[in-house]
Amino acid sequence: MKALILFLLFSTTYAATLEVMSYNVENLFDTQKDEGKNDWAYLPKNTKGKKEACKKVSSKYRRDECFSADWTQEKLNLKLSQIKDVVLKERKKLPDLLVVSEIENENVIGQLAKVLGYKKFYTSNSPDYRGVDLAVLFNETKDFKYVSKKEHVLKSDYLKKRPSRNIFEVQFKLGKNDLYVFANHWPSLGNPDEARVTAATTLKARIDEIMKKNTKASVLAVGDFNTIPDLKKAGNKHPMRDVLLKDGSIVDVEKVFRSEKSNSKKISSMPPGTYYYARNSQWNHLDRVFVPRVMLGEKHPVRIDLKSYQIYAPDFIRQPQPQSVFDEDVEEMRNRGFKIETKKVQTAPNRYDHLATKKAKAGYSDHFPLVFELNY
Repeated sequence: MKALILFLLFSTTYAATLEVMSYNVENLFDTQKDEGKNDWAYLPKNTKGKKEACKKVSSKYRRDECFSADWTQEKLNLKLSQIKDVVLKERKKLPDLLVVSEIENENVIGQLAKVLGYKKFYTSNSPDYRGVDLAVLFNETKDFKYVSKKEHVLKSDYLKKRPSRNIFEVQFKLGKNDLYVFANHWPSLGNPDEARVTAATTLKARIDEIMKKNTKASVLAVGDFNTIPDLKKAGNKHPMRDVLLKDGSIVDVEKVFRSEKSNSKKISSMPPGTYYYARNSQWNHLDRVFVPRVMLGEKHPVRIDLKSYQIYAPDFIRQPQPQSVFDEDVEEMRNRGFKIETKKVQTAPNRYDHLATKKAKAGYSDHFPLVFELNY
């Protein structure tokens, strides 16, 4: 008994968990024109001015997409239904906190919240020319309360000409602890590296500011960071290696997760990344989770549970397994009693088809979501 009392005195115990999901839902737009935004591709065909606007699109691919898309409420409802399947079909419960990127506005997130069963949500309002933004959805409990929100505009000479998404900061109370959540959707890889370095610098400065004021604060930076290991130009700063992670105070959760041998079985079942770039046959970790290093230890009041971390990729949101001319022969051999094992291929996300009218053809997103838990 005395040993048990001493253990409890000198160790941190965690009584509860908060589950978080981060998901790029791939162009979740409503069906109404947002003034000043280039959202023409995601409007009904009969929208006034759409045909003229589509003619002005310089990219043939995007121009054809704009002309062919007839984004109606029925099609939006189908997309909302597909997102609901990702979140609930096999998991059976809502994440306590859902952070989504590549959404248009409060209107469409209000519809998503209703479909999923969230009572509270907040969205950012960025200068992105397409009107793309970020959102957090949650249900408050006695232990999990909303406090405030703010947005951090990415500022540089380049981003004055081509504005991107703001970094969206939302503060909560988790038990007695301060929890800051940063929703990110950094400038795409079509932009120069300096744009993502600006995002990394902005995020790092704000996290440092929070942790300096309160060393027991908890911070999550999640979302689509649009960053790959290689740089386009030699000599450029890398937004992760040379900015966000440089001093070691912040860690990449997946990198830590994959470095622990005890997670090897779980790692082998997960896809190699959250996004698949078909042109280069390349898996990428565009979607990430970053936390202060102190949140890995058991002395911090809120700890990230590394073993709970996963790239959530059930078979139904992946592209189908490739078919082989030998499949029928394999099945016949099994029917004759031969034991034949076939290895599953790690297939890519089954991206959403915005022209689809049926669930079987619609797909889900070009990204897999991330799921993990916080202990507090």
